[in-house]
Formats: sequence, structure tokens, C-alpha cells
Amino acid sequence: MMEGIDVSYCQAGFDFQAAADEGKEFCIVRIGRTRRDGQQELDDYFVDNINGAKAAGMKLGIYFYSLATTEAEAAQEAGWLLDTMHEYLDNVPLEAGIWLDVEAPCQLALSPADLTATVMSWVNTMNAAGVYVGIYSYYSMFNDNFELGSIPGYVPLWVANTASVNYLKVENPELNIPVWQYSDAGNIAGINVDLDVWY
Repeated sequence: MMEGIDVSYCQAGFDFQAAADEGKEFCIVRIGRTRRDGQQELDDYFVDNINGAKAAGMKLGIYFYSLATTEAEAAQEAGWLLDTMHEYLDNVPLEAGIWLDVEAPCQLALSPADLTATVMSWVNTMNAAGVYVGIYSYYSMFNDNFELGSIPGYVPLWVANTASVNYLKVENPELNIPVWQYSDAGNIAGINVDLDVWY
């Protein structure tokens, strides 16, 4: 089991060495997002964050904040991510995964079948390019807004569940849930940060 963190522009100036010194072994960095106009953009602090985590010797991962509500939009997000990974991350091991962050209010309006199909369009586009990926969301959204039975077992889930127990994993032992974001109130060297565990 490994302890880790996830970061974005919200953690500008973060002390990754302090995190590593506290036993945080992995870091999942926001690489970008889809804006409200439907275009994708790089997180302002992606380069600083990924380089800081790498310099501190942490295992690296990335996530992308999605606004996709159709299969075509999800495929567009995947295409941008593949191009951006090629630009910034060629030959960089991503041992802490590549994740689609699915939590936007616009996605809550979709039926579970439509949301699952949308997200799987992203997964399938990434997989077709030879890139293994997973899905991030929070406990109630996974439960209420996805068809979990329609997500193949080879697609890992990263669940946000601020609690003393990972309830999604306890209640669904058959699911592939290797990562749990158990707190959004960590503090390392004076900066708030999400805390995660990798089973």
C-alpha cells in the first residue's frame, strides 16, 4: 500500500520534497481540462508540478478534467490528451496512472447509460492508442450516475470518498478500485492537498 497526493494549479508552489519526506510515494498531476467553450487547455502549473514530483522521486500519474457529455466530445478530449502526452511525457513512466476526472455538473444531467457510454468512448480511444487508463469520480456519482456493471474490469476506478472507509470498494468488492482519495484536507508545508492511498 502506498500513500500519495494529487495536485493541480490549486497547489501552486507546492513543496514536493516535503511530501516525499512525509512518505508520499506517488503524485497524480492535473495535465489539463476542457473549458466551457469546449476547447482543451493545459493546466497552468502542470509543468512545474510534474517536474517537482519527478525531482522528489515520486511515482507519477496524470489526470484530465472532463466536461464531455457525448461520445464525440470524449473522443476529442482523448485526442488532445494523447497529443499533449506526446509533447510533454514521451518516455516518462506514469506508474500512478492516467485518469479521466468525471465530476462536472453538466455530466450529472446525463443518464447513467449515456454517461457510461461517454466515458467509455474516452477509454476506448485511449486504449486504441495503446494507453491504459482509468476513471476518477466521487462515491455518490459512481453509485448514482454510472452503470458500473458496464465498465470492464480492466478499467481501474479512482474514487473520492472522504471517510474512514472506502465504501465503494467495500460495497463492490468485484470492482477494480486501486486508488482511494480519502481526504481533501491534507496539509503539507502549509499548502492544502488531496490525500490518496494506492492498494
